[in-house]
Amino acid sequence: MATTPQIPEAFAHLVNLAADVTGAFVVYATDDFFAEKENLLKPGPPEWRSDAYTDKGKWMDGWESQRRKDPYAPDAHDWCVVRLGVPGRVQGFLVDTTHFKGNAPQAVALEGLDAPAHVLRDDVLAEQGWFSLVPKTDVKPDFPNVLHVSADAQARRVTHVRLRQYPDGGVARLRVYGTALPDPRVFWAAGSLDLAAIDVGGTVVQVSDQFFGPPSNLLLPGRGVNMGDGWETKRRRTEGTDWGVIRLARRGVLERIELDTHFFKGNAPRRCLVEVLDEELVGAATVQRLLREPKGWTTLVSWTALDPHRRHLLLPARPLPVTHVRVHIWPHGGVNRMRFHGTPVDTAEEAKVLAGLKASSAEAQRTLFLSFNGSTALSSQVQAQLPALSSVRALFEVFERGFWRLSEADWLEAFAAHPKIGEPKKAESATAQSASWSSGEQAGVHDAEARVRQRLAELNAAYAQQFGFIYIVCATGRSAPEMLAILEERLGNDRSTELQNAAREQALITRLRIEKWLLAELAKGG
Repeated sequence: MATTPQIPEAFAHLVNLAADVTGAFVVYATDDFFAEKENLLKPGPPEWRSDAYTDKGKWMDGWESQRRKDPYAPDAHDWCVVRLGVPGRVQGFLVDTTHFKGNAPQAVALEGLDAPAHVLRDDVLAEQGWFSLVPKTDVKPDFPNVLHVSADAQARRVTHVRLRQYPDGGVARLRVYGTALPDPRVFWAAGSLDLAAIDVGGTVVQVSDQFFGPPSNLLLPGRGVNMGDGWETKRRRTEGTDWGVIRLARRGVLERIELDTHFFKGNAPRRCLVEVLDEELVGAATVQRLLREPKGWTTLVSWTALDPHRRHLLLPARPLPVTHVRVHIWPHGGVNRMRFHGTPVDTAEEAKVLAGLKASSAEAQRTLFLSFNGSTALSSQVQAQLPALSSVRALFEVFERGFWRLSEADWLEAFAAHPKIGEPKKAESATAQSASWSSGEQAGVHDAEARVRQRLAELNAAYAQQFGFIYIVCATGRSAPEMLAILEERLGNDRSTELQNAAREQALITRLRIEKWLLAELAKGG
């Protein structure tokens, strides 16, 4: 009987972008008559039950389609689409046909798609922008088939994977190995962030040992479900420590570290030590040289006692910008999860954009800030604070804090800079950029039915007469019927409640516009 490696050696330090625990989901399959498509992403190796049958046939732990009526047609095949839990760059696949012997496909092909967040399933299925990751390739039955992606395809961001199997049959498990490539907006939010989480791009790059459990488990979301859902080393019979090196998703300053020995009771380590490196300071070549070197690292958390089956909070001795963290456990044992909470530091590209903004003229700054939010008072406040801002995160923060300190008159000025929902003409106080953004944000209204647009116009007028300001709603991603339903509901509020509702929508619009501007600047190199 074939055995299934948890992680192929070639992909040992990559992330399974299609792990079920990260939110990966099989959104569609042309056929899953014998065995459900959802089995593809189940954790652990496939199971065999010799005497198990369903009313459709033999029970199989995988995705299995029925026999095609046209198996010899040149293009005959079944396929399924998987939404990755973590978008990223794909380097390889495990297409595991274990236990599928006389019912495995002869060949498979894999394709990728880079789709927006929250895209609808039907839009994914209709999308024409799919590209090849692995061309049609023969696979073995009852075997963990490891497939590599070409260097050119590895450079592309992937959010969805399409698995084609020729002509039909069953695949037990699908694993998609690569590096996470999150939306940069995740690093611009206020507050600390787990800089090593796999969904933001954290990776384990080196370990001393992984005999019982892969180190990638350390960075998975949630707490592990059992002892096997962690990183565990074999019993050390020599002096020294076991250790793992984590590369943070973004250079940052760590504020607290959590080390969880959940489920590790008789095999938890006794102590831990946390060391760090900053690649920007020492260089990439030095980092590679020091991965296995006992010296050359800076201590961030000195030797600390650990207890079995407990979550531990470790506080760094000092604030340091770091890119790599090495965690030593003594003498050996298992750790369930680790979290590295901190504040991300701007990338070189983000710092360049912020520097360019500071160097621009006062009039250019004022025009830009008014396009984000139509309040002249807020624009002036941000301009005054701009020279002291140390990061793009700080730019978002001063806009948000400043907006909620404005007077009602200032809020009304900001509201007035928007066109009414469904009205193409901009208000006189709006900038050209603001008008352009409003048009894009209200794209859901442009193609709406005439009766919906008419009803929006009628209730817009009623809203303005009732409250003394126009109806404000963040239109991005919303259809005309959705915005109409929200408008109808909000007409039942009193003025004080509705003023707060409008302000919240205005604050959200402001943040989205700053994000759009920043993404555009980064795309053109600052």
